[in-house]
Amino acid sequence: MKQIIIALGREFGSGGHVIAKKLAEHYNIPLYNKELLAEIAKDGAYSREMLEHMDEKPVNLAFMPMPLGGSAVSLEQDVAIRQFNFMKKKAEVEKESFVVIGRCADEVLSDNPHLFRVFVLGEKDSKVKRIMEREGINEKQALAKMKKIDKMRKTYHNFYCENKWGDSRGYDLCINTGKIDIDTAVDIIVHCIDEK
Repeated sequence: MKQIIIALGREFGSGGHVIAKKLAEHYNIPLYNKELLAEIAKDGAYSREMLEHMDEKPVNLAFMPMPLGGSAVSLEQDVAIRQFNFMKKKAEVEKESFVVIGRCADEVLSDNPHLFRVFVLGEKDSKVKRIMEREGINEKQALAKMKKIDKMRKTYHNFYCENKWGDSRGYDLCINTGKIDIDTAVDIIVHCIDEK
């Protein structure tokens, strides 16, 4: 089987994680989201709890360490770089097929000819409804959480990437799950990958 790498960016509440999981199942390939952190934790530099706390977190420039004879790298940057290196190793050295959610994979792996970049977005109402149902919170809480997490994802992505988060020019396909259901979205992505 030829190598398939799917980099899936997503708005919070768009169903991107469900789509990624279904794609991984369809192709019978690993899904890297939080699973990626468990792999990185194996080297012992950071605990899984620390990695989860720093995962896809924007760099806090107010707490940047002072360089001591070299360049300073914040904890957030070190965690991000470890994730980027892990993905590159899986893609380039081990030639593994996988689905990865977020983590700037759309740009980090952009040199790989087998990469397919997807961005999943949604209508505000459909995302809020999905968040309320999934997390058991009210509409106001869901809206606040959606705004906060999307802002964090956008800031994180745009810090490391030239292509802006959610800008259609940085992806091979953008899908609005406010207009189509999750299974149809998966079918469209599969069709595009298989035809590539």
